[in-house]
Amino acid sequence: MDPSHDGRGPPKDSSIHQSSSYMHGDAQPPTMAPPHTMYYPPGIGYQPGHGPQPTPHQGYPPGYAPYPNDHPQPHAYHYPAGPYFSTPPTSHNNGGGKAFVRGFIMCSCMIFTCLFVATLVMALVLHPQLPVYKVHSLSVANFNTTSTLSGDWNTSITIQNINERLNDLFSDFKVDLLHHNDVVAASYVPDFELGKKEVKQMDVKPSSNGFSFPKWDLDDMAKEQASGSISLAVRITSMVVFKSSTMSTRRALVIAICDGLKVVFQNNTGTGALENAGRPIGCQLYM
Repeated sequence: MDPSHDGRGPPKDSSIHQSSSYMHGDAQPPTMAPPHTMYYPPGIGYQPGHGPQPTPHQGYPPGYAPYPNDHPQPHAYHYPAGPYFSTPPTSHNNGGGKAFVRGFIMCSCMIFTCLFVATLVMALVLHPQLPVYKVHSLSVANFNTTSTLSGDWNTSITIQNINERLNDLFSDFKVDLLHHNDVVAASYVPDFELGKKEVKQMDVKPSSNGFSFPKWDLDDMAKEQASGSISLAVRITSMVVFKSSTMSTRRALVIAICDGLKVVFQNNTGTGALENAGRPIGCQLYM
């Protein structure tokens, strides 16, 4: 054996012989196809018709049990659902109702504001003042307290309107004679009107008919009459309206109390008159 040939490759002579034969044109070298370059597009893998296709997975061969998997398969974790918030139903009528309430409140505020401003302007510009009441005389005849109260009463009263820009309208005018806050006699006066700075004098004749008096009150008046005088009071009530050429006020209740009227009897008779030395007695006004 040729020591140059160790079985790992062809003998050197044969290779030299083949090369020389090629060079002398005895035969053409065999044509060898270039190796096929396999191209795999990225992300697509093997294309049909280009090289060997991968064998699909066929599972475990028959007779072999699947490899036991001691590890538990992961379970899908279900997150707890959050609270469900439902959208409250919207009512198309709420806007109209709220707008109506707001409009009503605004109109009411405007009306009250206008009334307040008008009253304030009237009070500052017109400045209404209450009338002045005075009692000029008070007399009684045939006064008797034996079984029931009787007597012929007569009183003279003046009322003055002190306003320079307003007229005074009087209605429900009533005159009461009081003894210890008990009505002794009463009389009504028809409605009337007083002009600016006008003074009205009226003679009123209260009557005791139709009134019942407690026995103790009759006894007290009898004792006072026996002493020579009786203390009485005149109460005048009326509804008054202050009126100008452009506006007028609301009706207001005006009460005049003329207290401390002393009726003196002559010689223990049933005839008596007011002791005032000819001076009128003023009255206190209340509203």
